[in-house]
Amino acid sequence: MKPLLGLALAFVIGFACRAFGIPSPAPPVIVGALLVVAMTSGYLLVDRRMQRPAQHALNCGGPHGSIGGTATSRDPAARSASARIVDSVALRPWVRFIALSGLCAAYLQGGLDKLGDFSGAVAEAHHFGLPSPAIVAVATIVTELVGSELVLTGFLRWLGALWLGAFTLAATFVANRFWEIELPQRFMAENAFFEHLGLVGGFLLVAWCDLRERYSSAQQN
Repeated sequence: MKPLLGLALAFVIGFACRAFGIPSPAPPVIVGALLVVAMTSGYLLVDRRMQRPAQHALNCGGPHGSIGGTATSRDPAARSASARIVDSVALRPWVRFIALSGLCAAYLQGGLDKLGDFSGAVAEAHHFGLPSPAIVAVATIVTELVGSELVLTGFLRWLGALWLGAFTLAATFVANRFWEIELPQRFMAENAFFEHLGLVGGFLLVAWCDLRERYSSAQQN
C-alpha cells in the first residue's frame, strides 16, 4: 500500500508541475536525480528489512515476538528499554490524539474563523477568483470542520484524512502559486506551497494507517 500511495502522490505532483508550468521540485541535474533514487531505494530496503521477524529476544517487536515460534517478549526482563517506552507512552491513545490535533489545528482554526466572519470568507474566495464565492466559502467551512472531526473522532478517519488532503492540495495550487510571484516575495509563497504538500503527505499517512488497522481487525474477526 505504501509504495502505491507514494507513486500516486509523485504522479500527481509531477502532473501538476507539468500542467501548470511549475518548476519541478526534483533536482535538475543527473547527480541530484540519482541521489533521490538512492535515498528512495535505501528507504524501501530498510523498510522491507525491518518488517522481517526478530531473531533475538532483545530485538523482538511487540508483545508477540518469538524465537523459533516460542513467545519470549512476554517476559519483561527480556524486553528492551525502547520497547517498554513504546508500550507505556507512544502507543497510548492520548498521544495519537495530540498528534492528530496538531495536524488538524489549522483547519479547525480556519473553519471557526470563517464561520464567525462569513463575509470575510466570501471575500477571500472572491479574491482568489473562484466561481460562486459564497458556495465555495460554505464548502470550505464544512470541509475544514467536518473533515477534522472525522480525523479526531476516528469515525471514518481515513475518509476525513483523504478529504482534508485533497482540499489542501487544491487550495495549495490556488493560493500559493509562487511561480507567478516575483522575487523576493516568491520565497514565502514557495515555502508555504511545499509545507502544504507536507500536510498532504501527513493526511495520506493517516489514511493509510487507519485503513491498515481496519483491514487487520477485519482479518482477525
